Amino acid sequence: MRKVLLCVLFFPWSLQAGIEYAAAISAKQGERALIVWQKGRIIEERYRNGGGVDRAENIYSITKSLCALGILTGAGRGLFKLDEPVSQTLTEWKSDPVKNKITVRELLSQTSGLDPGYEALYGGSLKNKNSAVLKISQRSQPGQSFAYGPAHYEALETFIARKTGQSASKWQQSTFLGPADIQPAHWRTDQRGDPFYSAGMHVTARELLKAAQITRRQGWVWVFPLISSHMIQEAMEGSDANGMYGCGFWLNRHAKHSASVERDVEEAISAGLSRADWDRACLSKKAPADLVAFVGSQGQRVYIVPSQSLIIVRLGKGSGFRDPDFLGAYFR
Repeated sequence: MRKVLLCVLFFPWSLQAGIEYAAAISAKQGERALIVWQKGRIIEERYRNGGGVDRAENIYSITKSLCALGILTGAGRGLFKLDEPVSQTLTEWKSDPVKNKITVRELLSQTSGLDPGYEALYGGSLKNKNSAVLKISQRSQPGQSFAYGPAHYEALETFIARKTGQSASKWQQSTFLGPADIQPAHWRTDQRGDPFYSAGMHVTARELLKAAQITRRQGWVWVFPLISSHMIQEAMEGSDANGMYGCGFWLNRHAKHSASVERDVEEAISAGLSRADWDRACLSKKAPADLVAFVGSQGQRVYIVPSQSLIIVRLGKGSGFRDPDFLGAYFR
C-alpha cells in the first residue's frame, strides 16, 4: 500500500473515526484509490492493489457524469438547450412520432424511453456505434420511465459530434475537460474511433477530485465560471421518473424522508426498480440529503457533500462495494 498523505491533527476524533470505519470497508472490496478532501485539504489519500497517484483507472459509468458536465457547459453557452428535441440534429429520428420528441435533458436523465442498448452497443467489437444507436428501439414515451443503459449517452455523443462538427471527445476536451485540467489517459472507442460517452474513460483519482470540486462549487473553476450554476442546479433536481437520478448524477435527496429506503446504485439498477421504488430510494439515510454521487461499476464512486465541503473519491476493482455500507460507516 502506498500512503501519500495523511493529515488528521486538525480534525475531530469523530471525523477521523468515520474515515477509518469507511476506509476499512473500502479496503475489503478491491480498493485501488481513496481520497478524502474536506474544507480545503486532503485528509486521507492512499492507493492499494496496483493503484497509484499517477495511475489512470477505468472509471466505467462515471464517464457519464464527466460527459454530462461537458454537455451542461455547452448548454450554458447557448450551443443547444436542454429541452431541445435532439431530432433537430439527429434527423433520422424526425419521421419517428416518438423519437422525434426526445430531448437532451431526457437523454441526460436516462428517461428518453429508448431501449438501454446493452447488447447492441456493448456486444462485441462495434464498427459503427453511432449508426447502431440511431437504430435502437423505443420502449416507452419520452419522460415516462427511467431505463439505465448506454443508449442515452451514446445518442448524446452522436448529437454532440453532429452539432459541433468535430470529434465528441475533442469537443469535451476543449469545452470542459481541458479548462478543468482533466486529462483522460484513454477513451474507449468503436472501430471508427468514436468515443463511448456512457463508459470507459480512464482518469486518475486526483482528476476526479477536480471534477468533483467544480460540481461542489456549482460550476466554478477557481475564479471563473466554467458551467452555469443554474445548469448545475437543474442537473441535481432529479426527474419525475426517477427522483434519485438527475442529469448524469445520483442524488441522496430522499434521505430526509422518513419512508426512504437505502439502495446501492449497482444493485438497484440490476433489480430494475419501479418508479415508486425510485421515489423512495436514497444512497444513505445517515448521509446528508445534499450528497451527490458519480457512480461507476466495480465500486467506482465520487461522493460530493456541498453542505460539509466534503469530497470522497473511491476507485476499486471487483464486486461487493455498497453505497449504504460505506456511507453509513463514514457518517455513523
